[in-house]
Order: sequence, then C-alpha cells, then structure tokens
Amino acid sequence: MKKLIVVLKGLGIFLLMSAVLFIAQWQLAEKNVVVLNYKIHFLIFFITLISLLTILIVFALEKKNIIGFIFLGFVVFKMFAIGYIALFQEDFKLNVVPYFILYWIYLLIEVIFILKLVKKQD
Repeated sequence: MKKLIVVLKGLGIFLLMSAVLFIAQWQLAEKNVVVLNYKIHFLIFFITLISLLTILIVFALEKKNIIGFIFLGFVVFKMFAIGYIALFQEDFKLNVVPYFILYWIYLLIEVIFILKLVKKQD
C-alpha cells in the first residue's frame, strides 16, 4: 500500500509538471515569443510518461536492481527519438534550442523522480 501511494504521488507530480509545461508553451505561443509544434512536445511527454510508468511498475514489483537500466535505456531511446525528429521535422530545425530545453526539462524531472525512488527503496 505504501508503494502504491508513492507511485500515485509521483505520477501526479509528473502530470502536474507536464501541464505547467504545456501551459507555458501555450502562453509563449499566444504572446508570439516562440511558437512550437505541439506534436513534438507530445512525443517527448509520452516517451517520458511511458518511461516513468515502466519504472513505477518495476518499483511496485520490488525489482530494485533494474530501475537504473530501465532509466538509462529510456534516456537513450528518447535521445534517438529527438535525433530522428531533428532530421525529419522542419519545425524542429527552426527552433532547435527551445525543443532541447524542453527535452532537458523533462529529463530533469525524470532524474529527480528516479533519485527519489532510489532513496525510498533503501
């Protein structure tokens, strides 16, 4: 039961932080500061969400030894996905810096989340 509360709390915090990022992107587009493609943001969001859900399931199943490997695998997968988008999306080429800032923010959220999980399992 305790692990379920940790899992739901972590997922809720991630969804709240993602909502803040989507609102910030919308506000920047409304003020014509930077207009970014929502499809790319959704891709980064869903890859991070799948990563966190997988890690949370492994945490709930008490498979402590593989959380780091799952995290590393998803980081590499996400980097290749961003590289693929960088090659084939014209919108990404026009706004490389904002998209990589978005990538790093999601990566930072993921790292903080993983560190808290690792501390909780000891």
